[in-house]
Amino acid sequence: MNDSDLTPLMRQYREIKRAYEGAIVFFRVGDFYEMFYEDAEEASRLLSIALTSRDKSSATPVPLCGVPYHAATAYIAKLLKAGRTVALCDQVEDPKLAKGLVRREVVRLYTPGTLTDAELLRPAESNFLAAVISASPSSDRPAVGLAALDLSTGEFWVTEFMGAQAAHDLQDELARLEPKEVIHPSSLAEPIRAACCRAGGAPASTLASGRSHGPGGARLCARDQSSFDLRDAERMLLEQFHVASLEGFGCKGLTLGIQAAGALVRYLRDTRPTASLAHLRGLRIRRSGEDMHLDGATIRNLELVRSLVEDRQDATLLAVLDRTVTAMGSRLLKDWIVRPLLRTDPIRARLDAVGELLQALETRVAIRAALRSVQDILRLSSRVSLGAASPRDLLALKQSVAVLPELRARAASCHASLLRETAASWDNLADVHDLIEKTILPDAPVSIRDGGIIREGHDAALDELRTIGRDGKHWIARMEARERERTGIESLKIRFNQVFGYCIEITKTNLARVPSDYTRKQTLANAERFITPELKELEDKVTGADLKQKALEQELFERIRVQLARETARIQTMGTAIAALDVLASLAETAALNGYVQPDIDEGGEIRISDGRHPVVERLDLPQGFVPNDTRLDLEASRLLVLTGPNMAGKSTYLRQVALIVLMAQMGSFVPARSARIGLVDRIFTRVGASDNLAAGQSTFMVEMTETSQILNSATGRSLILLDEIGRGTSTYDGLSIAWAVAEYIQDRGHVGARTMFATHYHEMTELANRHEGVKNYTVAVKEQNEDVLFLRKIVEGGADRSYGIHVARLAGLPPPVINRAREVLAQLEQGSSQQTQLGPQVSGLRPTSADPTLPPPHPLIEEVRQIDLFSMTPLEAMNRLAELQRRLEEDTNNKSS
Repeated sequence: MNDSDLTPLMRQYREIKRAYEGAIVFFRVGDFYEMFYEDAEEASRLLSIALTSRDKSSATPVPLCGVPYHAATAYIAKLLKAGRTVALCDQVEDPKLAKGLVRREVVRLYTPGTLTDAELLRPAESNFLAAVISASPSSDRPAVGLAALDLSTGEFWVTEFMGAQAAHDLQDELARLEPKEVIHPSSLAEPIRAACCRAGGAPASTLASGRSHGPGGARLCARDQSSFDLRDAERMLLEQFHVASLEGFGCKGLTLGIQAAGALVRYLRDTRPTASLAHLRGLRIRRSGEDMHLDGATIRNLELVRSLVEDRQDATLLAVLDRTVTAMGSRLLKDWIVRPLLRTDPIRARLDAVGELLQALETRVAIRAALRSVQDILRLSSRVSLGAASPRDLLALKQSVAVLPELRARAASCHASLLRETAASWDNLADVHDLIEKTILPDAPVSIRDGGIIREGHDAALDELRTIGRDGKHWIARMEARERERTGIESLKIRFNQVFGYCIEITKTNLARVPSDYTRKQTLANAERFITPELKELEDKVTGADLKQKALEQELFERIRVQLARETARIQTMGTAIAALDVLASLAETAALNGYVQPDIDEGGEIRISDGRHPVVERLDLPQGFVPNDTRLDLEASRLLVLTGPNMAGKSTYLRQVALIVLMAQMGSFVPARSARIGLVDRIFTRVGASDNLAAGQSTFMVEMTETSQILNSATGRSLILLDEIGRGTSTYDGLSIAWAVAEYIQDRGHVGARTMFATHYHEMTELANRHEGVKNYTVAVKEQNEDVLFLRKIVEGGADRSYGIHVARLAGLPPPVINRAREVLAQLEQGSSQQTQLGPQVSGLRPTSADPTLPPPHPLIEEVRQIDLFSMTPLEAMNRLAELQRRLEEDTNNKSS
């Protein structure tokens, strides 16, 4: 259908829709937001609302659905959850004053990363919008710029990653950040493209634009390259922050970071064209080395903020530690968990503060009680600045700042330096509290359209309007009585008519007595109606007084909101301070309830833990309770701990608990142990478990090797590495070869030399302790009773010589015939193993005997494998040799099949 065939309203709609093709347009018509054409069909399905049509008598009726304007937010939330974006098109002029068609414009584009509405946000989660840009392919050195902004709080920062690991560093940062939306130039270097896609849960082969990918995945939004122009970005940031130079923020030299930050501001202006962004007051620069680096695999494997089991989200470190009482505190705690500190002084300052609040029960209880009255003032202040705060938001802000004097007094009474410094820089925001207290009624409604917002005495004109609204009828009655007395006409009445307003009505028999100042307005069958200057003046006051009152209240409220917006920076500063106080009190509360102790933090290389416990697993209802264990790692004699033992014995739990204790200590938390001494760790790496990544075409083994490669290429001598069952994703020969080579490479201080815990089923790995310094063997104690096995879950020095796999299989319920046959096969294998030499240039314990004719004979290539001198090869040489053997094996198999 041509636009010329459409009604003016539909032509207006089509014109607006062309500019927002990727969004569902909510088009304001009267008291409804209406959707048309394909938008209506999609929205009716997603929102479960009726689909009807416009111009039903037409040969081509227009599909139509709609939602009430006052309930739009709930419907928008459903569409956002379904991965759509929504363009809100409002009437931008008063229909009563419009000449012809009411003018409409899109006033806001709802996207996942630009939300500020309380109904659309999760209180305990940040809502980051990120921008990513990579260096030109012609650049000498790979580089990536990343900017992140939470519009709901005003947090805004940039960083850059340089060198060969830039793509991996970006991917790790996105894993910590968990942005809701990522914008990027339409062209990106392939490794950066893949990292962004993994943040969005999409296959690395594509970048989607406009739809989310998977549960919790970020929306990926491609933008024109011009949105990332450097000169335009600098200009936009200078205007936004009202400064002459960005160097004051430490941005000098961060070209890509500035481009990304400028692109974010441009995107916000495009999606929220009518909103003030005054609460975005500056940039923070994040630099590598400020906090412990955690990659996505480690965050996932340690279950820091999300459980690997979908229905057990309470089984995370965040769930254990989070006893915060404010949404701001909960968000900050998560940030502390994924960004542990790297310097001893700030770590000790946090620990001392937690320790004092742990001991000072009365102070801790009082602080937590006061914090319960504090709402999310970071998000409240942002809504004030954006011009979106409601009267109830201002009342919530007043209620929150009312307890600031109490919180300051409690913090000032403490001796810990961090708490005293917080109290010294405290701002009670008394003027903010007083302004709201003096102007906003305590029972003000949610909407500014409803009136009843402003206190009496604040504005004389408003007070007069209210008086008129209350007393108008009395004034009319008094005037009527006065005019009867003046004219002597007892039947005189003042009446109201929708067309003519207030009039004095006089019967025709009394027309001779009408005063000269009366003006005839209307003639009736038996009477005539008149007005006077006094009545007209009174009518102007009384008629529409309620509407005038509401309009004036809206105007006054806007002035108050603007006045409060000027204090946004102060409110944000206090919001951050309150959140930190909440986290410190929460960590003290958790330590008190769970029996945690203060760790000693130093810059040495030793990690010594006595009776360490897993903070999550110990809370489970275990039949025999949780068994604590000791740990000692250092950079000298105990650099690499080889941990052997059967499945289900607790090896993986032990590895994870050590990592969690180290992480908790460096974030400033007490730890689950009898005592702990932690030498600073710069990175924690985990290679624990794997699953096929079918969407990316990667097998379990490929995922395992990719993660292991990343560890070997990124770890330093100050890192902590946890490896669980390296090599199990391939054949026994390949797996042992790779596990051995990886362990040697990490143990060697010429390559890595990091503190490492290596859990394995390859008992041959215990030979490493006899061949290399710094290697220690540990195992999980097991008690055998006849054919039963009891896992004691106690880590003891020494190596295991059995895996007890058949015992585990029996516990899992495998049928008795399978268990019996497995024992027979195991006996044959062990007989063959006992006939071989000790582990030297060859790998022992792997060659099956052919004494049992039902067992397959060894492949001819096995002897060649046995002759390989693994321990004189580099990991790369070993991998290449294995690849060659695999190719020959496949060729041999194909030849036999043909």
